[in-house]
Amino acid sequence: MSIHPLASVSPDATLGIGVTVAAFASIEPGVALGDYCTVASGAVIKTGVRMGCHNEVCEHAVIGGQPQHVARPEAVGEVAIGDHNVFREGVTIHRALKPESQTVVGDHNYLMAAAHLGHDAHLGNHCILANAALVGGHVDIEDRAFISGAVAIHQFCRIGRFSMIGGHARVVQDVPPFMLIDGQTGSVVGLNSVGLRRAGFATEEITALKSAYRVIYRRGLTWSEVLEALRVEFPSGLAAHLYTFLAGGRRGFVQERRGPPSTAATLRLRVADDDTKRGPRAKAG
Repeated sequence: MSIHPLASVSPDATLGIGVTVAAFASIEPGVALGDYCTVASGAVIKTGVRMGCHNEVCEHAVIGGQPQHVARPEAVGEVAIGDHNVFREGVTIHRALKPESQTVVGDHNYLMAAAHLGHDAHLGNHCILANAALVGGHVDIEDRAFISGAVAIHQFCRIGRFSMIGGHARVVQDVPPFMLIDGQTGSVVGLNSVGLRRAGFATEEITALKSAYRVIYRRGLTWSEVLEALRVEFPSGLAAHLYTFLAGGRRGFVQERRGPPSTAATLRLRVADDDTKRGPRAKAG
């Protein structure tokens, strides 16, 4: 264990073996850090945080702040963090709103600079939150989701596994698993095919997901018909999770962005020249 003499570590905190705490870091009473965690200069880990092993807390991150809620009770919940997570500079994670509740971070997540995880949020495993990603309270993010920079996710939304949300997107409804969300419109623009291939899924699994995608967005079915078709046509594999996720929705789901009709007018641009003085077949002299 290595604690810099200029660090502030409460004697009521529990630190595992191999923990490193840099100068000007602060660890409050009741904190529990697992083995081989590192806490960089200026980072603050507040009361109510339990953290597993091999986590990295970078400069000026604040883990375990009070929940941002105008009706915050006097006693609040905790933050429970797993193993092998990285919290880069300025990351903030807030405690749950009620004493019996937790804000949860799983294993092997990477939260880039200035990312925020609100109270009672649940972050799965192997997720990435890019710079300044903002996750509201009670948001549930499933495994291996990728949240790009400056994305804002409304409270109580759910983000499905292996989904990817483009930069600056505004998310106010659930994002189905395996989907790619356009940052400009916040709409579905297809499957996260690149992420699925990189994860090593078989071609057959991805093909089934494409078929399920068409059931959801292309067949023109009613919502009850969509759920029934997914349940019957995709009883197993990755596509089966789409039925499980969609059947549990309460906020509605992000819709597909459809392109303009093929008959839409096209504007032709040209560089201004002296062609107005010549016929269309005139040649340069």
